[in-house]
Amino acid sequence: MAHINMEGEQIFALNGVNQIVRGGGKVTHILKVEVARHVSAETADRLQTAIYNHIANVAIKIIGNGKPITVTWTPAEAAYPTYYHCYSATFNDGGVLHHTQALLRQLVDRLDPDFNNGFTNGKLGVALLVSKPLGREVYIDSGGFILLGAKRKREEANT
Repeated sequence: MAHINMEGEQIFALNGVNQIVRGGGKVTHILKVEVARHVSAETADRLQTAIYNHIANVAIKIIGNGKPITVTWTPAEAAYPTYYHCYSATFNDGGVLHHTQALLRQLVDRLDPDFNNGFTNGKLGVALLVSKPLGREVYIDSGGFILLGAKRKREEANT
C-alpha cells in the first residue's frame, strides 16, 4: 500500500512529527495551541507567535508536586507555530499534564499585558491540548480494516 498524501493545514503541520515517528525517533506527547475562534486572524497570529517565542525549543522548568519538571516543546513545523512535540522519558503523562497546566497559567500571566489584558477581561482565550502519538503508523483501509505487520506487507506487494 502506497503512502497517501493528505491535504489540509492540520495534516501539513503534523508532518514534522510524522517524519520523526516514521524515522524511529521518540515523541511522547504532542501539544496543540488553540486560540479562541472569536479572535481576529491578526490577533490569533500575534498570539501564536508570542507563545512560540516563549516555548519553542526552550527547556521550561516548572515545579510540580515539589519536584522539578522540565519539558522542551519542539515546533512540529517552523511555518506553523500551532503544533509542538516533546520526548519525556522521565515523566509520565501526569507530569506532562501538570507541567502543561502550569505553563498555560504562566503564558496567560506573561502575555496578558501585551494583549491589552485580553485574558483578564475575557476577550482572548487560548487552550493547550496535549495528546499522545501512536507508537507506530496504523493504516486503515477504506473498508475500515487495520493493516499492520505482515498483512500490510502483503497488501503493499499486491499494489
